[in-house]
Amino acid sequence: MNWHVQRLREELRKELGLAIAEQMSDPRIPDVVTITEVRLAPDCRNATVMVSVLGDDAAKNTALGVLNHAAPFLQHIVAKRIVMKFIPKLYFKLDKTLAESEHMSQLFKEIQDDLA
Repeated sequence: MNWHVQRLREELRKELGLAIAEQMSDPRIPDVVTITEVRLAPDCRNATVMVSVLGDDAAKNTALGVLNHAAPFLQHIVAKRIVMKFIPKLYFKLDKTLAESEHMSQLFKEIQDDLA
């Protein structure tokens, strides 16, 4: 991956995080929403935004729906902050790596306890 795409991914991650925190006032979005990664299509016209949301599954799915519904609004905000030819269309997805790593840690702890 070239440095330009990597820099763009990082700028999008930072600006989307700020836009969600500062501009979104929907009560269905928890206080802690973290943009963990932005995956850009090769033509940079589409971006999958991986988010981590605190709360139960229902709250996570609700927040994800709100973010996907607000994607055009967020694209507009980001377009004002980042100068580029095309602002990618945003698609939000839940990042489950944190939950999976916590689950794996719990399993390892249980195995360690069983062996002791």
